[in-house]
Amino acid sequence: MDTAPKTLHRGWVVKQVNSGDTIVLKGRPRGGPPPERNVSLAYISAPKLGRRPIGNEEATLDEAYAWEAREYLRKLLVGKEVSFIVEYTIPISGRECALVYIGTGENSVCVNELMVKDGWAITRNNNKQNEEVAKYAMWMVEAQTSGIGVHNEEGKADAIRNVNWVIEDPRMLFDELKGKPLKAVVESVRDGGTLRLMLIPSMNYITLMLTGIRCPAFKPDGGSEDHADEARYAVETRLLNKDIEIILEGTSGALGNTKNQNFVGSVVKPGNISLFLLKEGLAKCVDWSMKLLTADTESYRAATRQAKTDRKRLWKNFEGPVCTVPKDQKEFSGRVTEIVNGEVLIIKVGNNYKRITMSSIRQPRPAEGTDAGPPSRALYEVPYLFEAREFLRKRLVGKKVNATVDYVRPAANGYPERVCASIFLGNQNIQEAIVSKGLAWVAKHRQDDDERAANYDALQLAQEKAVKNKVGVHYGGEPPIHKVADLAGNAAKSKQFLPFLQRIGRLHANVEFVASGSRIRVYIPRDTCLATFLLSGISCPRAARPSIKGQPATPAEPFGDEALEFVKDQIMQREVEIEVESCDKAGNFIGYLFVDDKNMSVELVREGLSKMHFTAERGKYFDHLSRAEADAKSAQKRMWKDYVETVVEKEETSEISDSNITDSSPALKDVVATHIEDCSKLWVQHCTDGPGLISLMNQMRADLISNPPLAGSFTPRNGMLCAAIFSEDNNWYRAKVLKVHKDSDMMDVLFIDYGNQAKVSSSNAAPLSPQYSTECQLAFIVPPEDEDWREDSLREVQMLTQTKLIMTVVGKAGSADLVSLSSNGTDIATHLLSNGLVEYEKQRNRNKFGTLMSTYETAMADARKNRRNRFQYGDFTQDDAKEFGYSK
Repeated sequence: MDTAPKTLHRGWVVKQVNSGDTIVLKGRPRGGPPPERNVSLAYISAPKLGRRPIGNEEATLDEAYAWEAREYLRKLLVGKEVSFIVEYTIPISGRECALVYIGTGENSVCVNELMVKDGWAITRNNNKQNEEVAKYAMWMVEAQTSGIGVHNEEGKADAIRNVNWVIEDPRMLFDELKGKPLKAVVESVRDGGTLRLMLIPSMNYITLMLTGIRCPAFKPDGGSEDHADEARYAVETRLLNKDIEIILEGTSGALGNTKNQNFVGSVVKPGNISLFLLKEGLAKCVDWSMKLLTADTESYRAATRQAKTDRKRLWKNFEGPVCTVPKDQKEFSGRVTEIVNGEVLIIKVGNNYKRITMSSIRQPRPAEGTDAGPPSRALYEVPYLFEAREFLRKRLVGKKVNATVDYVRPAANGYPERVCASIFLGNQNIQEAIVSKGLAWVAKHRQDDDERAANYDALQLAQEKAVKNKVGVHYGGEPPIHKVADLAGNAAKSKQFLPFLQRIGRLHANVEFVASGSRIRVYIPRDTCLATFLLSGISCPRAARPSIKGQPATPAEPFGDEALEFVKDQIMQREVEIEVESCDKAGNFIGYLFVDDKNMSVELVREGLSKMHFTAERGKYFDHLSRAEADAKSAQKRMWKDYVETVVEKEETSEISDSNITDSSPALKDVVATHIEDCSKLWVQHCTDGPGLISLMNQMRADLISNPPLAGSFTPRNGMLCAAIFSEDNNWYRAKVLKVHKDSDMMDVLFIDYGNQAKVSSSNAAPLSPQYSTECQLAFIVPPEDEDWREDSLREVQMLTQTKLIMTVVGKAGSADLVSLSSNGTDIATHLLSNGLVEYEKQRNRNKFGTLMSTYETAMADARKNRRNRFQYGDFTQDDAKEFGYSK
């Protein structure tokens, strides 16, 4: 034995208890890991613990009560500060044997003494002459007499552990224990991210790799990576030989693989050691196990970002990516206006448009070695790309989303800078949604690449779910095929489709692209075709065009770009309805487009971004377009900003010498047509304001109350004038039928004296009595004799009189007022004459009506010259007919 002077050593902390009589002490750290000393308790001996198999050596069993003795000493000392006196040193091994004291001053207790008194150790030396040994021998006899600790003979058989040192089937054990909180004791720390544990009470010995992180490791040759010692010391200080609680989250061990027994899990008690290591820069996140993490993965990423920002330890030389997005623009909200493809979208923020690439996902791409063609065809040729685009379009276009910028890819290889962000619709992450449907891949990032989506781990889990469910690109079978006919520029094909499209009426379409305010590319799902669609009835200014294929760029016409933006904002990639009227020589369809039951031609005219085209006069939406243009002019919107309304001058018609015309004073009156007999004879009602209107309404109501209409006696037709009950006051008013609903007795009406619209039942409507109308005749107009031309002229007058008219009374013709009528600035008689539908009757008293007659003569001469309608085979009037032997 060593007889050197005995010194009391203070300030040492118990790092580990190896057995019931052996401990490891650590001193105070000074610029690195602290010094350590292995110390055995002097004069006593505890039962030996069994050893795990190492190499070719087999495992050994515990001696009885070895585990209990170790646990008694571990719970008493680990993490506590102790003092000790080295009593002697064993010469062969050099191991120090000491008296260990816990507590200070009068409260100091000898641990050696406690172990013997409580029966967990026996005296090691039988030399009775040594006073210390004698005392220990006496305490041991007392413990033996009491039958406590190792002296309990009855419990010896159950006091030997059955340790499962090697897990034959780690996966089976994981399936049994996953998700359950498990109690364990940390037996050793291999490195900062790997622990060896004894599960309690099952006595399964496992190696646990901390989920989601990797710490610097120690190399087989004895070397180590930077900060490996610090990481292990940090974990040993907090966990070694302590009771913890874990959750198993995975395993890397396979059936029958005895060399790889690593389980993957997290420490949940006394605290999450992984987060501590990440915050201190002693660990890095690893993607392969991060997706197994049951805790919040974002907290791990956030801890890593903070360590990088602070440049702690592993990140001391870290240079973060250069972000060109200001901090106040990293989060924003806006409305999605376009889905460019399966990973890029356009968001309107205020008056600006942002092109955003969704972070960390990749849209479906063509198979290796294949060419998908131009982007317009790739959408239909690349498997699942169309489904991906449609998934985003149906959920996002027109909706408000929130975006959080994750990183910015600088411009490179001819590609512009890309702003990559996470997109949220409410609380739903769009990237997760599209990946879980198998319509996008999760991008692979380098382990040290911090430029990734904030929820990258959730994206990986979503992809695993999609792979498991075999959906989308993970299906494995034949992908869906989209055979789409492109009719754009193909006049022959377009004409083949035209009759079918015209016969259907309104049909559903998806807007693929808006080239200008009136030129739109649509996809028609019913016929699986792409077509160029031109808005009918309007003249829309052209937008600016860039230089394409050597063609020079063209500037925008006034309000052209504004019209383009307006239309894009309303219909881009929306589901719409179209009515095809015709097809031009280039194969473009012409017609009307509706979104949310709004006619886009009418909306453009109403906003002053287009003018009504003369071809609209023959269309069924002429009335709507006329009112819209009148509203735009009245409000002086955009292209009408300098518009000044033209005042119609009154013509003096004091006397007419024709025998069929009596004297009358000229007058300007607002009227509506109630009945049209032929192209020159009709009945109108005056839109009188003030007392006259009130008197008229009162008389009409009294008549309808005294002689109510019979049920079913009124058959409404579109454009018909009638009397209808307004529901809010239950009174009769003059109205015009706008639309008759075929599936019910309801109809939409316009109350012509007040301008508001309502939906009423036909049982609450009645035809207007003739006494409320005035008989009129178009001045100097002769209806055609031929029945076909008479019908054509009648239809033209019916179309022109759909709106409110301006009437000028020029005289009397019997009981009828001889009038000229103007519709939206167009004189109806002049219009009929210039289109060759009627003739005019020459008057002898030309001085009175010279201006009007000159206008009519010019109009008829123009029709004759251009051979319109009745003049298509030359001048064939009644006067000519007499000369050739023809008579009426």
